[in-house]
Amino acid sequence: MMGHMFGSGWNGGNWDSMPDYMKQMMQNYWGTTQPFWGVSGILDFVNQILFTVLLIVAIRWLWRKGEK
Repeated sequence: MMGHMFGSGWNGGNWDSMPDYMKQMMQNYWGTTQPFWGVSGILDFVNQILFTVLLIVAIRWLWRKGEK
């Protein structure tokens, strides 16, 4: 159901072309998560940095373990 709303289905993710029952269903979801959309980009960036650091640490650990 969520895939249909965000572009992988029949309505292309366009809010205006959605049926009324779906707009009513999603209005509660949008209203409660709207304050967090502003920080989602920042959290995504932090997540990418942490994943990169974890990957570098794992590679260095495996490299040093292989030298022994």
